Amino acid sequence: MSLPFTAEKIKNPDNGESYRVLDVSHVDFSAAITGRKSAETLVRRAAEGERIETRNTAGKLETTYVTKAGDAIFTNLHDAADVYVPGNPDGTRWKFDQLQEKGYEITAGSLKSGEVRVRSAETFKILHEAVEENTCIKNAWGEGQHQFLYKGATLKLNNNGLITGIDKSAFDGTWEVIKRAAKSGVQPKAHKLKS
Repeated sequence: MSLPFTAEKIKNPDNGESYRVLDVSHVDFSAAITGRKSAETLVRRAAEGERIETRNTAGKLETTYVTKAGDAIFTNLHDAADVYVPGNPDGTRWKFDQLQEKGYEITAGSLKSGEVRVRSAETFKILHEAVEENTCIKNAWGEGQHQFLYKGATLKLNNNGLITGIDKSAFDGTWEVIKRAAKSGVQPKAHKLKS
């Protein structure tokens, strides 16, 4: 699959390289598969002013964010360096007390204690390992909050209609495919009932 790009390039502050900007208005998800996060994640209530740097497994910076009190800080249980605060379309971030509203099931801990384990119940359309070159999603989480993706990353169509990416190692370690895309032109076989 060939991804659409704009004519713009944005410099990744981590390595100084210019990345082509994905034209998110023309990404075709018609052949997407369905996936969801399979792993439990640790989430804690943020204090004011914590600096959260999201990095891929190669240690390259994807985003930097300074928390507001009550934000939801997600930490991958399989990789403590994989830390992030999910964003909303309006540029704000998720709040810890809204985890269940955001489609998460609390599997351990309590909201009152300020730290829980959660598992997502949401499913998404994904283009598995669609990123074939260094790519930037401009304003992925709000104005000036770009996401830098590397070869092998998966694109995700969020339920709010926005597109973000998932680093290859993060996908391999914490996501699962629920439903593969149907092969075009192939009809499922009918099964006869036994009488």
